[in-house]
Amino acid sequence: MKRQGKAIIAILIVILIAIFSVMNTESVPVHFGFTTVSWPLVLILLVAVFLGAILMFLFATISNYQNKKMIKRKNNRIQALETRLDETKHTQVNSVSASKPDSSQPQTKDDDHD
Repeated sequence: MKRQGKAIIAILIVILIAIFSVMNTESVPVHFGFTTVSWPLVLILLVAVFLGAILMFLFATISNYQNKKMIKRKNNRIQALETRLDETKHTQVNSVSASKPDSSQPQTKDDDHD
C-alpha cells in the first residue's frame, strides 16, 4: 500500500510537470557566461528537473553509502565489546569458583582451647 501511494504521487508530479512544460513552449535565452542560446522553455524545464533528480539520487547514494559504512564500523565495535564482555564474565566466573572453598571438604576450626 505504501508503494502504491508513492507511485501515485510520482505520477501526479510527472503529470503536473508535463502540463506546466506544455503551457510554456516559447523560446527563452539562456546565458552560460561565455555564450547565449535560445531554447524552448519546456526543454529547459525538463533538463532542470532531470538534473535535479540526478543530483538527488547522487546525494542519496553517497549518504546511504556513508551510513552503511558507519553501521558496519559500529557493528564491528559492538561485536568486539561483546567478545570482551564475555571474556570478562568468563574470567570472573573462573576466579569466583576458584576462590570458593570446596564444600566437600570439612572445615576445621582452629581452636586455641588446649
